[in-house]
Amino acid sequence: MPRFQLDPYEKGNEHAEAGYYSVKLLPAAIQAELTSTMRTGVHRYTFSAADSAGLLIDAGAVIQVGGDEPGKTTGVSTGGYIEVLSEYELAGRCDLRGGWGHEFPYSVYFYIRFDQPIQSHMLMDAGGVRQGSSVGGANCKASLSFGDCGVLVAKTGISYVSVSKARASVDREASAGFDDIQQAASNIWEDKLSRVTVEGGSGEHTRLFYTLMTRLFCMPSDLGVDDENFAWESGVRHYTDLYALWDSVRNANSLITLLDPQLEVDILNCLLDIADHTGWLPDAWIMGHSAMIQGGSSADVLFCEAALKKLEGIDYAKALKQMRKNNEVPSPDTWLYGRHLKDYHTLGYLSTDVKKNCVSRHMEYAYQDWCIGRLAETLDQEETAEEYYQSSEKLWNLWREDLKCFAPRLPGGDWAGSFDPLYCLPDSWNDPYFYEGTSLQWSFSTHHDFHGLVERHGGKEAFIRHLDHFFDCGFYNSKETMLHIPYLYIYAGRPDRAADRVRECLEKYFRAERDGLGDNEDMGCQSAFFICSAMGLYPLMGQDLYFLVPPLFNRTTLLLGAQENPVPLTIETQGEGSGSGKKYILSASFNGQALNRAWVRHEEIAGGGTLLLELGSEPGEWGSFIPPSPLKEWRNRKNPY
Repeated sequence: MPRFQLDPYEKGNEHAEAGYYSVKLLPAAIQAELTSTMRTGVHRYTFSAADSAGLLIDAGAVIQVGGDEPGKTTGVSTGGYIEVLSEYELAGRCDLRGGWGHEFPYSVYFYIRFDQPIQSHMLMDAGGVRQGSSVGGANCKASLSFGDCGVLVAKTGISYVSVSKARASVDREASAGFDDIQQAASNIWEDKLSRVTVEGGSGEHTRLFYTLMTRLFCMPSDLGVDDENFAWESGVRHYTDLYALWDSVRNANSLITLLDPQLEVDILNCLLDIADHTGWLPDAWIMGHSAMIQGGSSADVLFCEAALKKLEGIDYAKALKQMRKNNEVPSPDTWLYGRHLKDYHTLGYLSTDVKKNCVSRHMEYAYQDWCIGRLAETLDQEETAEEYYQSSEKLWNLWREDLKCFAPRLPGGDWAGSFDPLYCLPDSWNDPYFYEGTSLQWSFSTHHDFHGLVERHGGKEAFIRHLDHFFDCGFYNSKETMLHIPYLYIYAGRPDRAADRVRECLEKYFRAERDGLGDNEDMGCQSAFFICSAMGLYPLMGQDLYFLVPPLFNRTTLLLGAQENPVPLTIETQGEGSGSGKKYILSASFNGQALNRAWVRHEEIAGGGTLLLELGSEPGEWGSFIPPSPLKEWRNRKNPY
């Protein structure tokens, strides 16, 4: 009987590690192996003795996910060419349009060098087979035959600028054999992953930890300095696949700041250079273009956080001007740049006249205003700081006291009718009020005023009951905008409850399996949630705070600061809670000094040291001193009595 194979491989035949992937392709049982360098991909195919070696090069291929429509919800081939340069070489260009978040055109150039001669070739376009050594147009392809060579190696250079740059990358980076290139790739990853060493955890947790570390550093893609940025030269290192800051701002950028601060500085300087050339800070930057803004400008949050953590080498005055522009200058295209400002300025809130995600956008605008004010304060611009702190209080203009949540308002000031805090559209990207979530879920996003949130719920005990109800009724899921919520128990003086909920989330949403992530990765935010929570040191975006919970490992050592001269930060546990079962922090010390709170500031740990956590199987009284709330601190400064 015929065998029907949905995929051209069996999942059990896959093998993956940092810098290497292999799989057996069916039905011909071809062993495919892949490794890479910075600018090249290196392929090795082993064919059976009975089969002739062949490859199909598809210059119009675009990765598709179930339900995607080329040219609408994902990219589409619009043109390009393939040319056989010699019996060992092939080159071409893929012209494409769109993808996630924008519909702009772009091109990818490639050059392939084979270690075996091409014995015959067939070139095709949409109209069929074409004669000669080149073919052009959308979705063009080349079918290549190499005879019974047995093993075929293809070294492929990729460039966004030219075929010559793609070829130069092969010459520069891929002159060695496949095994040597693979070993070099493995060494690079080993160096990157060795920035954190974990000991004393389960095998699954350790495997998850390092797997997610590789995912964290896969994006954005480094284009070098005046190398692969096809749009301009400026002497600034550039990146693509900034997909998207709205996600990575939640935690991934904070983790990068700890492990590789120069990378974070370079990313932020790239954003400033983009603003210099386009006029606006991007929220996502893909193939030389801004892409869809999902809330406000997350870059505002990142520059504030970088200044609070004293990252050097950034022009913060220039950053502040661009951040203020988001609040002060009408956007030419709110899909790609800036904010919806009319209602925000005249009404003090985004009304239902903003047809997409008006409430969640309003909430993000308010936090970004606080970030603008905080950066202004670090630059001694007190009037600007006061103006933006005051503006950030607009957050509460959409708080509906009777529902204890944020809600939509009409332009005239009335609350929108028939509003359900537990509902959003099945197509949650296009919900009129909240982006990718319900009001109940979004109403924990008051980052500059968590104290105000606790007070509006009736105080600490009432807020704890509200959090318990939220988790126990299944309203939490591993969405980007909810990842901080388990830690909010700390603002009610209950770090033990935070420990419970964080552990529940780690166990429920992360598994060392093929579908082991609870939601979209989106530039490292899911990986960073696991990594930081597993270390017991979780960042608060836009600020200089880290929350403490019991780690999954008995000992974690992070190498902080510059790559050349890092300093170690060790997180170590002791006590009866170490090992298995529920764990709670009973006491803590840092460099021998008692620490009676479940949070630390960046400046306390940035110089390295030892954080010692005594754990127990039952909660104690430790950690009841709650973290500060910036907006409340500002109010207290204004009205000290």
